Amino acid sequence: MDLTINLAPEHPGGLFLSNPVMIASGTFGYDGYGRGLDPDAPLASLGAVLPKTFTRHPREGNPEPRWFPSSFREGLAAGETTLLNSIGLTNPGIEAAMSELAPQWDSMDASIVMSMSAESAEQWEEMASFTRGVSGFAAIELNLSCPNVDDGAMFSHQPRLTQAAVAGVRRQTKLPLWAKLSPNVPDITEIAHAAVEAGANALTISNTIPALHIDVDSGRAVLGTGYGGLSGPALRPVAMALVHKAAQSVDVPVIGVGGVMTGRHAAEFLMAGATAVQVGSANLTNLNASFRILAELEALLNEWEVSDVSEIVGKAELP
Repeated sequence: MDLTINLAPEHPGGLFLSNPVMIASGTFGYDGYGRGLDPDAPLASLGAVLPKTFTRHPREGNPEPRWFPSSFREGLAAGETTLLNSIGLTNPGIEAAMSELAPQWDSMDASIVMSMSAESAEQWEEMASFTRGVSGFAAIELNLSCPNVDDGAMFSHQPRLTQAAVAGVRRQTKLPLWAKLSPNVPDITEIAHAAVEAGANALTISNTIPALHIDVDSGRAVLGTGYGGLSGPALRPVAMALVHKAAQSVDVPVIGVGGVMTGRHAAEFLMAGATAVQVGSANLTNLNASFRILAELEALLNEWEVSDVSEIVGKAELP
């Protein structure tokens, strides 16, 4: 069975990954950079790994509590369906990332995709300039869910802001670019087209949904910032619909992310039109979840006697 995928078919040389299952940014180990994973974990068996998002300058992140429930694993086991986080992009900054972390990725037996986020069109381009001449990663994912400092709007909420961000990065790098889009927009296809026209080689859909949960006994929000991002199983149907709409609208690969907890969930995203999937919240229940999900997907495809994973991409029948 051939699981190979190309996530940049229009890019010179393409971007070929061994299979369609990846670790989503922010869920690679306990710290987002691999801490806690078994040193012998077979990272090379995954399609790709995305370390935690970097910003222009170091960030300490949001006040505690940052997670609800405090343990996703225990929460899901107890029947909790609301999984929230408010990390605040804690990271050492792009300069430290390129000088200290990228050399470590270079020695990893894995396909690494670097994730970054910025606050203005100029800053997107400036950050991309720091990646020039640095090895260790095969592509860049643009986390477009950070507010623009000029007008407060999320970059992935307005076509012109999306286009400005992607175009700025494209001017500074020849690497394949993935644009990670937000779910809470009136029309995902407008944003998708803007990203592709500016030079995105693939789209990652979707980021978390803004959400609020209140402890009625205390009368307080469960997160230190009040609002947080909804992820996990509750996000999956929303992300699925957006993936299907975008895949029908653009000619670049779409990467589905949001509540992929099993191999069947991965197959569902592929049938909706995704070329690949990223595993996020499941990794926060078990650091080895991505490997299990890949094995389950392979077993499912073998059961269906699928010889090439592309045979099920976009094959869902909708009215």
